[in-house]
This record gives sequence, structure tokens and C-alpha cells, in this order.
Amino acid sequence: MSEHALSLVLALNIELPDRDVQINAAVKAAEKQFQPLFYELAWTDGPHMTIVPDSMMIKGIAIEGVKVTVTVDFRWSVFQACLLTEHLTENEAKLQFELVGDSLVMNQAFPPRWCYDN
Repeated sequence: MSEHALSLVLALNIELPDRDVQINAAVKAAEKQFQPLFYELAWTDGPHMTIVPDSMMIKGIAIEGVKVTVTVDFRWSVFQACLLTEHLTENEAKLQFELVGDSLVMNQAFPPRWCYDN
């Protein structure tokens, strides 16, 4: 099994009033691009798992030099047709970026999914 990675470059809108507002807008606009990472963080054995669209909420932004951590909540659901129920779960993720000029750069590696029943 090989390692997966998510690489993104998000441009900041320098016309917005401050860095936090610029980062918030750039991350929220790129919500769909984080879905591969969210799937890895929330993965279950359920084949019917989906990330709930537009569920990402930015909880906090921490800037330390060029390192930026954006803490977000996102939701995922599993629909069980045999029971006709849908289970919604909320997760927290810390998105790690590097501030390069007027861009946020993410190179997030995550391990492959492990299968415990082998």
C-alpha cells in the first residue's frame, strides 16, 4: 500500500481587510478540494459514507510565522438502506498550510487505509 497525498495552492485575496479574513475566505472557497482528506480522516467500513456538502465550518486560524493551521469541523454520513436510517457524525480536522507570498500551500500526506480483518 502506498501513501496518499493532498497538494493544494490557495490564492489569498489581498483586497480583504486582514490575513485571518483572507485565509478564511480561501479555505472556505476550496471546501470541495479537502474532501479526499476528510474521507481519510472519517473513513469507516461503510461503503455508503459521504461527506456532507457545504458542512465545513472554520473554527479557528493559528498563524506562527509561515505555518498556518486552520481548524475545521466537517460532517459525514452513512446511509443504511436496510434500516432506512442515516447517521450523521461531526469530525474536527486541522489543516496545515505554509504561507508563501499571497498563497497558502498544503502538502498533506496521509497513510493508506488499514484493513483490520485480513
